Amino acid sequence: MCMIVNLRMGLLYNRWMGTIALSDDSSKCVVFTTITGDKFQNKTLHWDEYIKRALELPKNKYLINVEGTGIDKEIMYLVQEHLNCETLEVRLKNFDICSKNASNALMMMTSEVMRHILGILEGLGLLQSYGFLHPGLSAKKVFLTNKGICKLYDFCLEDDAGNIVSVKKSQMVCGRNQFAPETLIRNEYIKASDVWSAANLIWEILSGAQ
Repeated sequence: MCMIVNLRMGLLYNRWMGTIALSDDSSKCVVFTTITGDKFQNKTLHWDEYIKRALELPKNKYLINVEGTGIDKEIMYLVQEHLNCETLEVRLKNFDICSKNASNALMMMTSEVMRHILGILEGLGLLQSYGFLHPGLSAKKVFLTNKGICKLYDFCLEDDAGNIVSVKKSQMVCGRNQFAPETLIRNEYIKASDVWSAANLIWEILSGAQ
């Protein structure tokens, strides 16, 4: 594995873009992710268990593909596919409602919206079945491929969700458009909280992120 560019050094995770060698001697562009040093030392997050569960996830077109794992200088990395695409938030903001044929535009918009919503719900359902949750879910946290497929990323173990929302809340102004009441009041994030976040995201999609 070869790390090339640092993508993000955050309070929870550090990410790099790099390459891995394939069996046919070619290389593939990927993203390497690990938790920050203090989260590892304090065992704030169950990183080893997270990687184990992530590797068990079946391939699904609505989730970022997991390519494998790697170890460098005793640091364990999760290796995921790298996508050169925009986020769903960008797509919503750039949606042009003006068209020479308004009826066709409406039909295309409706089909696209339903495709995004159903794809996101399928991805969330699969994540929950493997013990993952997605605190902070929003249109900016959903990749949109060039083929119009939504892909979820940045999810976490259910057992780590409370610690993660504590960090996320310290970085943003939060209300009920971001988190459920139990999350805002008690830093509690459960499956029902994911349903709340999903409902907010659906509203965000339907309203065009306005």
